[in-house]
Amino acid sequence: MLRESEACLAQAPQEASRLAQEARTLAQLHQVLSLEVQASFTLARALHSLGQLGEAVQMAQAGVGLASTFDEPTLRLEGLRLSATILREQGDLNQASSYLDEAALLAQQANLPAAEADCLNQQAGIHHSRAEYAQALDKLTKALTLMRIQGNQVAEANVLNNIGILRTELGQYPLALEAFLEAYQLYRHEGHSPRNRAGNLASIGNLYMEMGNFQQADRYYELALAEIRRTQERFIELQILQLIAELAFKRQDYARARDTHQGVVVASKELGLERILLTSLEGLAKAQMALGEPQVATQTLLEVLELARSKDWRATVLDVLLSLGEVCVELKDLRQAQEYGLEALELSRQAERKRSTYLAHRLLARVHRASGEYLQAIEHLEEYHRLEREVFNEESERQRQTLMNHLELERVRNEAESLRLRTELERQAREEAQAKVFQRTQELEFAQLEIVSRLALAAEFRDDATGEHTYRVGRNAAMIAKELGWPQHEVETLRLAARLHDVGKIGIPDAILLKRDRLTVGEYELMKDHTTIGARILSGGRSKILRLAEEIALSHHEHFDGSGYPRGLVGDSIPMSGRIVAVADVLDALTHERPYKRAWSVAEALAEIKRQSGRQFDPTVVEACLAVFAVVTADVEEHMQRLDSDLSLSVQLEKAQLGWVDEEIEQLKQNFEQLLAERTRELEQARREAQVLARRMEMMAHTDVLTGLGNRRAFESDLESEVARAQRVGYSLSVLALDVDTLKQLNDSEGHERGDALLRTFAQAMQECFFELGRVYRIGGDEYAAILPYVDARHQAEILSRIETAILNTKSQGFPTASVSSGMASMPDEATSDGDLVRLSDQRMYQDKLERRRAREANPNSTRD
Repeated sequence: MLRESEACLAQAPQEASRLAQEARTLAQLHQVLSLEVQASFTLARALHSLGQLGEAVQMAQAGVGLASTFDEPTLRLEGLRLSATILREQGDLNQASSYLDEAALLAQQANLPAAEADCLNQQAGIHHSRAEYAQALDKLTKALTLMRIQGNQVAEANVLNNIGILRTELGQYPLALEAFLEAYQLYRHEGHSPRNRAGNLASIGNLYMEMGNFQQADRYYELALAEIRRTQERFIELQILQLIAELAFKRQDYARARDTHQGVVVASKELGLERILLTSLEGLAKAQMALGEPQVATQTLLEVLELARSKDWRATVLDVLLSLGEVCVELKDLRQAQEYGLEALELSRQAERKRSTYLAHRLLARVHRASGEYLQAIEHLEEYHRLEREVFNEESERQRQTLMNHLELERVRNEAESLRLRTELERQAREEAQAKVFQRTQELEFAQLEIVSRLALAAEFRDDATGEHTYRVGRNAAMIAKELGWPQHEVETLRLAARLHDVGKIGIPDAILLKRDRLTVGEYELMKDHTTIGARILSGGRSKILRLAEEIALSHHEHFDGSGYPRGLVGDSIPMSGRIVAVADVLDALTHERPYKRAWSVAEALAEIKRQSGRQFDPTVVEACLAVFAVVTADVEEHMQRLDSDLSLSVQLEKAQLGWVDEEIEQLKQNFEQLLAERTRELEQARREAQVLARRMEMMAHTDVLTGLGNRRAFESDLESEVARAQRVGYSLSVLALDVDTLKQLNDSEGHERGDALLRTFAQAMQECFFELGRVYRIGGDEYAAILPYVDARHQAEILSRIETAILNTKSQGFPTASVSSGMASMPDEATSDGDLVRLSDQRMYQDKLERRRAREANPNSTRD
C-alpha cells in the first residue's frame, strides 16, 4: 500500500494521501515503527502537493520524532530535509535553517553527498529569501560540485536552475540564461518530471520579464503551463497562472490580469489552497483598482482580511489594512480609513515592523489632512519621516554589506579559479599553458573590474549625482602626469585608475557623507576610513589599473609634510600616483560646489594649491599643475570651463549609450532635499541603472547587435565549455555551420538594409527551429553556427529537416530566393576537439555550397536552393 501511495504521488496526490494514511494506520496497529515513519513522510509529501502546508509539516515532524527513537539516521535525515522544505514555504526560515544544519551534519557523517548537496541547495534558498546573495551562490556552487563529482545529473539540473534564479536576482542575465539552458538540456535528457521542466521554463520566463522582454516571458510561461498540465499538480499550475497574471499587470493588460487571478481564486477555493488563494486575491484587488473599480477592490480586500485573520497571518493582515485604508481615502470614507490606519499602527508596533509603522503614519496623515485636522496630520508626518530615515539607514547598511560580501566572494573565487588553472596547465606544453593562463587572467580581471565599477558607480551616486567629479579628477591627473613626462600608456592607465580614488566611500554612512555642516572629530575619523576601505576593496587585483587604483585610494590623502592619513607618509615615500591625484582631487573639489561649501574660482583654487606646496602637496606636482592650468593663453576660468564642457559632453554621450537620462540627472540636482526624503526609492532606481550598465556592457561583448544571437566570441567560449563537458560526461556533441547563399545578390540588387532584414529573419527562423536542440550564433557576415549537445550523425536527417523548415519560414517572410549551405561535424566519432569540430563543419558547409553552385550552373532554370 505504501509503494502504491508513492507511485501515484506525482500524478494523483489526493489518492496518494488516502493510501499513505491507511498505510500509517496499519503500521501503528502492528507497531512497525520504520513503516510508520515512511508512511508519515509519504503522507506529508502528498499534503504538501495539495497545498495543505500546516498539516504537511506536522506529519513530517511526527515522522522525525519517531525516527529519533531508533537507530535510523537516514530516515531522520529524510524527515529533516522534508520538514525544512515545507517550513520554507510556510515562511518559518529560522526553524527550516536549524533542521538543515542538523541534516547536513548527518549527511556528512553518513557519507551521503547527494543528501548533503540537497541541504546546501535548500540553505541557499533561505539565504536567497534573506537577500544574502553571496552566501546563497556559495552554497549552490558547493552543491553543484558535489553533484558533478557524483555524476548525479538529475540533481545537477535542479541546482543549475537555482543558480539561474539567483543570478537573475543579481541582474547577471547572460549568466542566468546560460545556467537555465544548461539545466534545460539536462531536464530533457535525464527523464525529469514535467514539474521540473515546467519550473525551468517558468524561471526562463521570469528572466525575460526582468529584462523587460514581455513577449518572450509570456511565451515561456505558456510553455511551462502546457508542461505542468500533463500532470495533476494543480498547485504548480496555479503558481504559473499567477505569474502570467502578474506579467499581464506589468504589461498594463489589467483585464487579463483580473480574469486570470479570478480563475486562480476559484480553483484555489475548490482545492483548499489557502496561500495561493490569498496571493491571487491580493493580485485581483490590484487589477480591480487599476481598472477603476475601488468598491469591488474593497470587497476583495475584505475577503483577504477575513481569510488572513482566520489563519492568524498577521503580516498579511497588516498589509491588507494599509491597502484598505488607502482605498477608503480614495472613496472619501475617512472614518473607516482612520480605523484601518489605527489598527495597522497598533499591529505594526506590536510586530516591530518599522516599514509598516511609517506607512501607517503616512496613511493617518492623509486622513487627518483630508479631514482638515492639520496639527494631527503634521504629527503623523513627522513620525513617518523619522521612521523612514531609520529604515533607509538600516537598508542602506545591509546593501553595502551585501556588496562588500559579494566582492569578497568573487575575489576568492577568482583566486581559486586562477590556482586551479595554473595547476591544470602545468601538465600541458609551455606555449599552450602560457596562452591559457593569459586568457583566463584577462577574464578574471574583467570580472573583478566589473564589480569594482559597480561599487564606484554606487559611491558616485551617493556623493555626486552626475558622477562627473571622478571623470574630472581622472582628466586632471592625466594632464598633470603628461606634463611630468609620463609615457602615454601610463597616462591613460592613471586616467582610469584615478576614477576609483574614492570608491571606499561606499562604506561611509550617508549621515556623514552628505552632512552639510562641519564634521565632528569622531565623524571626521570615520570619513578618513574611506581610504583603507577603498584599498581593501581594490586589493588583490591583477591588472595594472586595479593595482594603481589601490595605490591611489590608499595614498591620495597623504600630505607631503607627513600630516596626512591614513599612514602619515612623508615626501617621496608617498607614491607618485597618490601625489598627483591629491592635487587633481583638491583642484576639482575646490572649483565645484558641494553641499557644505561654495565653488571657488579657478584662480583662487590654484593659489591655494600653490600655497600648500611643500606642505600638503609635492612641489614638483604643483609646478606641473600650474603649468597645465595656469600658464595658458586664454583666461584660466575660460580654459577650465572649456575643459569641463568638453568632458561633460563626452560623459553625457557615454551615459546616453549606457541608459542614463539627462532629465533624471538634472532632477536629482534640483531636488537634493527630496532625494534625502525619498532615499529608498531613489537608491533602488540607481541600483537598477547600475545593473543595466553592467548588463549592457556584458551583453554587447557576447551578442550580435543585428540579430540578437550570440556572436563569435560567445560561440567560441560556449563551444570550449560544451566540449569539455561532453568529454567529461560522455555525450555526443555536434557543430552545425551555415552560410546564407543569397546575401550578396540581395545587397547588390535591393540594398544592405534589405540584406540585414534577411539576416534577422533567418536568425529568428533558426532560433525557433533549433530551440530544443541547442543554441544558434551569428559568427560574422552571412555565416551562422549552432552548438548541438546530444546530437550526432544519426540525427542528420532531422537536422536537415529543421534547416529546410527555417528556410521555408524565411521565404514566407518575403525572401523567396533565400538559400543556405550547411555542414555538420560530430564528436567523438569525427572529431576530438573544438577546433576539429569547427574545421570539419566548415569544410562540409563549403563543399555543400560548391555543389549547389555547380547544380545552378548546370541547370540555370532549376528551383533547387
